[in-house]
Amino acid sequence: MPLVHMKPMLKTAKAARYGIAAFNMIDFNSARAIVDGAQELNAPIIIQVSVKTIKLWSHKTLGSWVAALAADADVPVALHLDHCKDLDVIKGCIDNGWTSVMFDGSADPFEENVRKSKQAYDIAMAAGVGLEAELGAIGGVEDDKFVAEDEAILADVDECLAFCKEMPELAVFAPAIGTAHGDYKGEPKIAYDRLEKLTSIIDIPIALHGGTGLTDEQFTRCIQSGCAKVNISTMHKKHFVDGFCDLKKKEPPVKEPIPYIEAQYETMKAGVTDMIRTFGSEGKASQMKAA
Repeated sequence: MPLVHMKPMLKTAKAARYGIAAFNMIDFNSARAIVDGAQELNAPIIIQVSVKTIKLWSHKTLGSWVAALAADADVPVALHLDHCKDLDVIKGCIDNGWTSVMFDGSADPFEENVRKSKQAYDIAMAAGVGLEAELGAIGGVEDDKFVAEDEAILADVDECLAFCKEMPELAVFAPAIGTAHGDYKGEPKIAYDRLEKLTSIIDIPIALHGGTGLTDEQFTRCIQSGCAKVNISTMHKKHFVDGFCDLKKKEPPVKEPIPYIEAQYETMKAGVTDMIRTFGSEGKASQMKAA
C-alpha cells in the first residue's frame, strides 16, 4: 500500500493505548527488516531517518526505497524525518514524498523554539504533511546534539500547553520526560506524573524518545499513559552491526557477502518483531485499514 500519514495512525494508537514502533533505518536492508517485521505481525510501523543518513543517501533515494517496500506490504508504513533543525532538509523530505517530518528546536530558548517550530509547522501543514516537535532537553546523543543525562531538562507543563496551543494540529509532540537517546548510564528516571498530566490535558499523541534500554514495564506504563510513538534507534543500529559480526565469528569463515546481509536482516527483523509485541501493536494493522 502507499505510504501513509503518521497522525491518524498515532491518534488511533493513543485512543486504544498501544504504541507504534518508530525505527531508525540505516540502509535498504535495515528498512526491509523493519517493514517485513511489521508485515509478519500485521502491525502499523514508522520508518524514521536521521539527517546524517539523508546526507549519506539523499532524500530521493531513501524515499524511493521506503515507498517501494511499502507498496509491496499490506500494513501501514509512514516515512518520518527524525530530529532536524534545518528547514531546507525538511522541505527536501516533503518534496520527495515523505509523510511526516520533525523539527527539533529543543536546544533553543522557549520563545525561539516556538517561533522556529511554527515555521516548520506552517510548511508541513501547507504540504499536508505531519509535524513532530520537541520541548525540553532529552539526554544523550542524537546526530550532532549531545545532552548529558544529568543536564536533561524535563518539559514544563505550562510551556507544553502554550507550545501545543500554537500548533494544535501537530501529528505528535515530544516532551522531555526523563528518557535519553543512546545507552543509559544508570536507571532511567521517567517522570510518569508529568507524562500523565500532559496526556490528560493535551489532545496530541506523545512520542517517547530514548526507547532503547527501557524495560518492558517502563514501555507499558509510558504507552498506557499516552505515548503512541515509541522511538527505537540505538538497538536497531546494534543489530545492524551484530548481524554481521556474529556470523564473522563462526568457523569455518564465510567467504560470500550475501550470507552476512541475510544474517544482518534476520537479526534486525527479530528486534523489530520483539518491540512490536512489547508495544502491543501486533495485529493492529487490520483495525486501521478497517477504520
